[in-house]
Amino acid sequence: MQTDALIDGMNAMDYKVSNLSLRDLANGYDAFLERQKKARFEFVSANIVWKATGEPVIAATTVVRTAVRDGAKIKEVRIGFIGLTRHDPAFLKEVPGGRSIVTIDPLAAVEKRVPALRQKADVIVALVAMDLDQARLLPKKAREIDLVLGGDSNPGKTGVQTRTDDFPEDTQIGRARVLYAGDQGKFLGEVRLYFDAKKAIASTQRALIGLTREWPDDPDLAKIQETVKVAINDYNKTQTESQSPFAPAGSPAPPTSPAPRTPAGPTSTAAALAQALTYTGSDRCAPCHEQAFAVWARSGHARAFQTLIANKQEYNPKCLGCHTVGYGLSHGYLSPLATPLLVNVGCESCHGPSSRHPDQFQQGFGRTDTSFCVTCHSTENSPDFKPAEYIPKIRHWDEKRARR
Repeated sequence: MQTDALIDGMNAMDYKVSNLSLRDLANGYDAFLERQKKARFEFVSANIVWKATGEPVIAATTVVRTAVRDGAKIKEVRIGFIGLTRHDPAFLKEVPGGRSIVTIDPLAAVEKRVPALRQKADVIVALVAMDLDQARLLPKKAREIDLVLGGDSNPGKTGVQTRTDDFPEDTQIGRARVLYAGDQGKFLGEVRLYFDAKKAIASTQRALIGLTREWPDDPDLAKIQETVKVAINDYNKTQTESQSPFAPAGSPAPPTSPAPRTPAGPTSTAAALAQALTYTGSDRCAPCHEQAFAVWARSGHARAFQTLIANKQEYNPKCLGCHTVGYGLSHGYLSPLATPLLVNVGCESCHGPSSRHPDQFQQGFGRTDTSFCVTCHSTENSPDFKPAEYIPKIRHWDEKRARR
């Protein structure tokens, strides 16, 4: 659903060319072909190839003719695109019919394909999904390249950006300029080309434009986003409810507070330690930590799950880890029906499961500090997070004791 929405959005923005990378084949070659039919733009890749022949599985290059602004000395330029992704020797995608798809060295692919592309184009653009250091080698292997545009496809190296000036061997390699604009669509990379009368590039200007809240949403794109967001949430809801060991929605709700502690007192230390640590919910903390509980109850943490409901994301696995207690962990949040006590960011989100507190764990339980906040309030998830402004709103501890 997300991929289909991306194609719809790219169609709406009048994309012309997209580089094929390994993630686009994650669901198989046949699934890619079906999505390719929906795209009103071309896919290119010079180094994703058939294992038996070494030939690209789709077009290695393409040429787009584009008009130059009014008043220029030339009317049109031909922009040649070549697609390249990182070489993964372990990548092997089986295709019905006994064929297989692999990758080859992008340096070898660019050396082979670019000279022929230059004969048909005035400008050569390499669209890449690879390590930046390797991308800088491309213009050294094929000196006809004018621009290298893209990002890093390695999972551990997201958000790579380059300078926007001509810095030798960094963003300028020979005649080529390099621009990496990060990932997740948070920045728009813009390159402006200025041509002389012979259609040669006279100069370039590069910019990275942060797509902050200051930029209004395009109505058509916002509609696509909202539609797919709701559809994915409904899908995750169906999956969650089908896996729940509890009764379906509409059945009597489980109790809203934990069972009272037995009058027999705490169990033996040995017996307690033999039991797994479990989450018990914030309400259990209130009797002994009344003031801290009151601060928490007034904070945004106590209503964090409502944020997901308002945005139709309460079943999104990518969100639940930071809006519930212990999601994905043993004895943690499962669903609103199965674990209603573990919705929102509760005491145990920061202090850990409390089933043995206070019987076995006394002052040593739940030690943490404000550096833990960035676990959820990361730059990506919470771009407005400023510790000096946020932490006073949830402070429920004695500062003097905390500094000891």
